[in-house]
Amino acid sequence: MAVTLGRSGTLSAPYGNNIINVTKTVEMETIDVSNRGNTSSGYKVFQPGFKMTTWEIECHDPTGVVTALTSSTTGSSATVMSVTENIGVDGAVTFTVTAKGGT
Repeated sequence: MAVTLGRSGTLSAPYGNNIINVTKTVEMETIDVSNRGNTSSGYKVFQPGFKMTTWEIECHDPTGVVTALTSSTTGSSATVMSVTENIGVDGAVTFTVTAKGGT
């Protein structure tokens, strides 16, 4: 199952079975250009290429998600930072896979 994010539909999460929820966060660094001409004090711009993407994927089986995240053939090539087991009050078990990088 593919989860498509974004207005354009071009940002797709990795494929995986039994995905419950996907959160994608993109952090972009800014560069202070206050000392350059024609800018006011504290003016910052985004610098292309300086960004970090974080995936948090809640699922029932993390195996397929981890494989898809780390596979260079899917185009993501992310680094898995953690896999957390979650046990709900009803005893249901889910997993949260956190990864950095990728698309």
